[in-house]
Amino acid sequence: MLTLLKPQEGFLHLINILLIIQNRNFMISKASKCPKALIFLIFNIILAAITLQAEAQTIAKIDLTKATGDHRIKVELIPPEMNSETVELHFPKIVPGTYVVNNFGRFISDVRSFDENGSLLAVERLDTNRWLLLNAGRIKKVTYWVEDTYHSDKTPAVFEPVGLCIDSAKVFVLNNFCYVGYFDGFKERPFELNVTKPLGFYGATSLNLISTDEYSDRYSAENYFELHDNPIMYSVPDTATVMVNNTRVLLSGYSAKNKNISSYLISHTRELFEAQGKYLGGKLPADRYSILMYMFEGTSKSGSAGALEHFQSTTMSYPDIPKEDMVEPFVNVISHEFFHIITPLGIHSKEVHDFDFINPKMSKHLWLYEGSTEYYAHHCQVKQGLITPEKFFERISRKILISSLYFNDTLPFTELSKSALDQGKHQYVNVYEKGALISMCLDLELLRLSGGKYGIRNLKDELLMKFGKDKPFEDDELFDVITSLTYPEIRSFFRDYVEGPKRIPYKQYLEYAGYEFYESIDKEVPAMIGATMSSTGGRFEVTELREFGKALKLKVGDVIVSVNGVDITASSLNEAASEFESKVKPGDEVTVVVQRKNNKGEIITKTLKANTFLVKLKRQYVIIPSKEPSEEQLAIRKAWIGQ
Repeated sequence: MLTLLKPQEGFLHLINILLIIQNRNFMISKASKCPKALIFLIFNIILAAITLQAEAQTIAKIDLTKATGDHRIKVELIPPEMNSETVELHFPKIVPGTYVVNNFGRFISDVRSFDENGSLLAVERLDTNRWLLLNAGRIKKVTYWVEDTYHSDKTPAVFEPVGLCIDSAKVFVLNNFCYVGYFDGFKERPFELNVTKPLGFYGATSLNLISTDEYSDRYSAENYFELHDNPIMYSVPDTATVMVNNTRVLLSGYSAKNKNISSYLISHTRELFEAQGKYLGGKLPADRYSILMYMFEGTSKSGSAGALEHFQSTTMSYPDIPKEDMVEPFVNVISHEFFHIITPLGIHSKEVHDFDFINPKMSKHLWLYEGSTEYYAHHCQVKQGLITPEKFFERISRKILISSLYFNDTLPFTELSKSALDQGKHQYVNVYEKGALISMCLDLELLRLSGGKYGIRNLKDELLMKFGKDKPFEDDELFDVITSLTYPEIRSFFRDYVEGPKRIPYKQYLEYAGYEFYESIDKEVPAMIGATMSSTGGRFEVTELREFGKALKLKVGDVIVSVNGVDITASSLNEAASEFESKVKPGDEVTVVVQRKNNKGEIITKTLKANTFLVKLKRQYVIIPSKEPSEEQLAIRKAWIGQ
C-alpha cells in the first residue's frame, strides 16, 4: 500500500518531534533554551487545530464496484460536527467554466439522513438542488442515489465533459460536483473522498491523493471548490505524460477501439506542448495537470463533443474515431484548454474565487478568461512556428466574420459576460470569437505603445505576480489595475471596445504590424474544387458544378475527401483553402480524391486530376501583408508573430 502524507499526518509528525524535544530537554544553545511550557503550548495549539479540522471536514464515500446496470450509484456523506437544528444539503446549479444552468440536483434521488443508531431523521426537499435536513446535530450519515448524465434521458442533456459517466466494468468519469453535495456553511471546510474501485482500475486526476492500494483510493481537498475542480477518470490505465516547464501533464484516455491512445497522442503532439511551454516561459502556477479524455461510440446524449477546463485539468469527450484522425481535434482542444492554467487558475476575480454554486454571480471579464485563452491558443502556434502567418490570419479573419455577422457586435462585452446565464446566453459563443479579437488588438496596442517590448503576455505575467491563484482581484477594478501597470491609453481601449458599444477598428490595429485589412475584396485565386457544396457528416458533398469542377469530371453527389493530399473536412476547409492559394499556381495539376456511388450503389474512391486556373472570388475580412511596411511596423510584426 502506497501512503502519502496527509496534512493532519504532517501535524502529527511535528508533534512527535516536539515530544522528543520535550523529553530530552533539548536546547539550541544556553542563550536559546526551549522551555517546557512553550512546548506544551505549541503542542496544545496543534492538537486543537487537528481536532477542529477532523471535526469540520466532510467525508464522501463511493463504491464503483456496486454501480448498477442502469448507470446509478449510491453515495454516502459523513458530515462535520454540527450544532444547529437544521442544515441544507446543496448540489450545484452551475459550475465555473460552463455558463449553463445544469441543475445537478435533478440527478439526485432518495436522500436519507441517519443518526448514530441508524435511525432515519427527517429530510425535506426544498427545490431542485437543495434538501433540508432536520436534527442536524444528530446526523452521522447521509446517503442518496445518483444517476449518471451520459446515459440519462433527462432534458436538457448535460454536455458530457461537464457530466458524470457510470459505465460499470468499462469507465467512470467523475466530475465530483455531479455526485458530491456540500452542507451549507461548510463549503469552505476540508473534504475527503474515499473511492472503492474495480480491480485493475486507475484513477487519473490532479486531486491530492492521501493513500492508495489495489482496491481503494483516498483523496483530500482544502474545500468544496478544490474538490469540484479536480475530476477523476477511472478505467484500465491508458496513460502518458509530458513535462511543460515545471508542470507534469498526464493524459488518460478511454477508447473502446483505440489501444494506447494516450501514448500515441502525446507522441504526435509533443511539439505543441513544447511550444506552449516556450510561449508561456518560466514557472507555471501548477505542478501537475491532467487531461481526461473519454471517446464515445455512436452519438453523445448532448449531441456535442469538446472539453471543459478546470484549474489543473481538462475533461474531454469526443467520438471514438481512429487515433490518426484524433490528432487534429486533440490539438485544437488542448491548444486552448491548457492555457487556462494562467486564466483563470492564476488570474481571476472574487466571483470565480468564491464561487456560489447555487446563486452564482458572474464576472464581467470573460474577455480575459475565455477570450485571451482562445487568442493564446492560436497566437502561440504562429509565434512558435507551428502554423504559418497565412493560417493564423485565416483563423483571425474567420473570427471577425463570425463575430460580425452572427452576433451583436455592439453589445458591450462586459454586459455579455455579466448576463451570460440569462439575457446574454445566446451571445455567449462570441467570447471565443470577439473575445479573442479583443485580446489580439490589446496585444497590438501594447506593442505599439512600448515599441514592441511589452505585449499581452507581459501583462498577464504581471497580473499573475500581482494576484495569483490565492489572491483574486476586484471585478470592478481590473481595468484600472491594468492601466496602472501599462499606459493611460489602455483605459480608453477598454472603455470603448470592452465596456462600450464601439466596433473594434481592426484595420487600425493590424496596420500597427504592417498588415492591410479589407472588409470585402475581389480576389483572383487558383481554382481548388470548382463546385458548390453542402456539409454532410463533417465532409462536403458536391451539389452543383462550376468550370473547374467540370474539368475535374466531378459529379453531383461526390463527397470530397482530399485535395493535393490534404484532408478536407468542415473544420479544415478554410485553412486548407488558404494554404492551397498560397502554394498553388495557375497551370499546376490538382489532385482531388472523392467518394462516389457506382451503378450498384456501392461507395468507391475516385482520384480526379486537372490543371487549375485563376477564378474570381469575393472574399470578406481579408488580411494581407502591406507591400511597403515601415521599419516600425516590421519591428512590431516581429515582436508580435516572430517573423
